[in-house]
Formats: sequence, structure tokens, C-alpha cells
Amino acid sequence: MKNKYTIILGLLFLSVAFNGMGQQKTEPEKAGSFKDGVFTISFDLRWDEIQQAKAAELFELDSMLINALSEKDFRFVNDSTGWTLVKQEGNILEITKGIGLETEAGTIRTLLTDTRHDTENPRAWVEQPPYGVNDFASETAFSYQDKTACFVLPGYPEAGSVFLSGTFNNWSTMELPMEKTSTGWRVCIELSPGKHLYKYIVDGRWMTDPNNRKSEGRHSWSRNSVVFCYNHNFQLEGFEDARRVYVAGSFNDWQRRELRMKKTAGGWEFPLFLREGTHAYKFVVNRSWIPDPDNPVSRPDGRGNINSFVAIGDTLYFRLEGFTDADNVHVAGNFNLWNDKELAMEKTETGWQLPYVLAAGNYEYKFVVDGQWMSDPQNPFTTGGGDYTNSFMAVEPNHTFVLKDNHDARQVIVTGSFNGWSYQDYKMVKSEEGWIFPLWLRPGRYSYRFIVDGEWTTDPANPLRETNEYGGTNSVLWIDF
Repeated sequence: MKNKYTIILGLLFLSVAFNGMGQQKTEPEKAGSFKDGVFTISFDLRWDEIQQAKAAELFELDSMLINALSEKDFRFVNDSTGWTLVKQEGNILEITKGIGLETEAGTIRTLLTDTRHDTENPRAWVEQPPYGVNDFASETAFSYQDKTACFVLPGYPEAGSVFLSGTFNNWSTMELPMEKTSTGWRVCIELSPGKHLYKYIVDGRWMTDPNNRKSEGRHSWSRNSVVFCYNHNFQLEGFEDARRVYVAGSFNDWQRRELRMKKTAGGWEFPLFLREGTHAYKFVVNRSWIPDPDNPVSRPDGRGNINSFVAIGDTLYFRLEGFTDADNVHVAGNFNLWNDKELAMEKTETGWQLPYVLAAGNYEYKFVVDGQWMSDPQNPFTTGGGDYTNSFMAVEPNHTFVLKDNHDARQVIVTGSFNGWSYQDYKMVKSEEGWIFPLWLRPGRYSYRFIVDGEWTTDPANPLRETNEYGGTNSVLWIDF
């Protein structure tokens, strides 16, 4: 670890090297300076995407802050981020952040070393794929049990310090020190099932896991190691004489030779991470497809086949009141590729119901009553129009659009960058507080408008706005991590 005098000399070098910046387009490497405990960055609005990513990587800037600055949206300065906008001169935005010299680690230390983590994923939120499996060169490099993940970095006996950093701790440089062992370095932390990105910091130098074959990133210098914490284990008892056994399902597009199961004392198994939701699957034994003989949950696929099903997450219920004289009722939606013969509902005393598991997201669906398609009469939220009207539901919505007043309007639609600016989807529903529409949105920045009886308008309750390419104004929404 560098001592304080080394750090001070390094900061003086940075300060001299970064002096004299003017209106010429500056390079990200020369955009920072340090003086009297204050770090200053001169953000150039003319930087392209690669230069912005480089600046974010060098100075540990949040990608949302980068986007906001590039669009002159100053919501992410002068707040909890710690950055303050002190001057705007032409194409240069000067932002500052106080950094105490007494702090030998953290941001100062990072600036003096080779910062190499991916700023495209600076926060804890990571998009979860349908499934994930690990690929470590050594089985001892990572373990996961009872929600405890243990990371092991073999070697590096001369290192003075090693830290683990990733999306699970907002890429903190000092939060997770690893313990030195006789064979390397080790740390165990509590992690939820799913996909996580990480790197090791060995004496201030960022590095991917040399024992992990899985990594991702746009540039070679910004690649991150990828690890999955498992939450399911496919098991098939017997078939010990089989040469090869695979598991395939809706989560991997039914690729029959992709997920090869491992032989055990009594059969076969394949542990993996499965995203929340309902997944159809089968085993492929010596090229023969078979449902899981030990899983009682199976359904026809409408094509003469029977699939087994596994669900990860909380159960919700599709319900259709009435129609008790119908012979059969199914649910179909974008969550099962609109297969109208797969999800048969159960008859109840008052109608029909189907327990089902869906991950957080936005879904469209319909009921199929004795072959006739219909939207949900109990659900006021819809998309589309005419014969193509579908019922809509948001599972675990994280934002509700609200337009107050306009009580006399016949129809209000919310549209934006989240739905391709569709002018007929997402019809809002009138309520006591105005017109509403709940959605699940990924973290990030969105533009939107309301369409009130055909008239496009911005959100009067939202002061964040931007000029669009048509000379009008869009409202701006940020969904935080």
C-alpha cells in the first residue's frame, strides 16, 4: 500500500499535469486536478461515448451522472453524489468533490493506480439472464452455499493487500478486504442468487479473476468477471447406463446439447441459476426427450408433447370470474409466446383460476374460453386497440405514471422511450388521484409524454424536461437502482 507521501507526490503530479485546460477539446486522461483537498473534473460536452466511458472509468463516475452531464441535466450534481457544479464555460462543465488528504485509500488511491473496472455497471443492479452457469478453472476458486459466497484468489504471496469489489458493494475499493491464507487470499460474503460482476484489487491494481473463464465488458481494459450464485439443481434419478444426459427448456431456447448434466452416485444433476418465473423443461437421455419423472408439475404444450415445469419466485393468480359453463379456459400471453393450449386454468365454484410465477416485469395476456380469445374483464389496464386489445399487468411495478386533473378527458395514454413512443399502448385508467398507469422499468433514464384525447403534452407535475427533435418538450424520468 502506498504511503501518504507517495500519494501527496502523485496528487501534485496530477495537479501539474492537468493545469492549463482551455476550450480545446480535452482528453479524459487530462480532465482531473487536485488542490487543497478538492478534486476537480472538467467534463467536456464534446466527448464521444468511448471518451465518456474512459472518464467514468478513470474517476469512478456513475454512468447516470455521466449521462446527466452530457445532456446538461444537473439533477445528479449538488446532491448525495457529493459532486458540485461550480462553473460552465462553453463546452466545459467543471464539477468538484471534496476529498480529505487524511484518506489514504478510496478515491485518492484509485486515481494513483490502474483503475480497471467496468463503469457500464457501476451500481448493484444487474440485468438477470434467464439462466446462468459458472465456468471456473479451479473448483476451489468459488463456492456458494446457504446464501454465502466464498471467493478465493490463489497465489500473490507478496501482495500487501487484496480487496474484492463488484456490483454487490457498488464497486467499493476498500469495503471487502480478503484474508491472506497459506495458498492465497479468501473472503466470504452474503450474496443473493443471481448474476454478479466482480474484480480483485491487488495492491491497488484491478484484475479479473484468473480462474474464472466468464467475463464481460465492452473493452479489454474494462472487462469484469461474472459469477452466478445458484438457486436450483435439476436432478434425474437412475439412467446410470446413459452415455450423456442434458437438460433443456424454455430458459435456453430448448438447446438440446448445451447443458450437459453431471453423473452422480444415483443418477444425474445440473446446478444453475434460474431467473424468477416459470420455466418449462425436459431431459434429453441418449437423444430421447423425457419429462422429469419426479416432478408432478407437467403440462401439454399444445403440440402433442408434455413438459415439466419449475417455478422460481412468488405465486400470483390469474382469475376469470364466471364462464362456469365453459369446457376449458386457458391463459396465453407474451410470457409463454401466446401458446393458447399450454396453461389450462382450474375450475372453481365461481369461475377459473391458474397459479403462476412471473418475474418482475410488464406482461400482456388474454383468456381463451372454449377457443375464443378475450381480454380480462376484471382488469382495466390494456394495451393495443380493437381486436388487438390485450390485458396488461406490471409485476412488482416500480413507477406509477400519474396525470392529475383532466377529469373530463375521454382517453389518456402515456408513451415514451420505454415503449417505442407507441401512441395506442398503455392506456391510463381514471382513479381518485387522476389518471394512472403502473409500470416496471429498468433503472435508467426515460423520456415520456401524455396523450390527452389526441393532444400530446408534458407532465405538468414533473419539472425535468428536455427538447425533442421536433422542437417540442419531453418529460424526463430517472429510475434509480
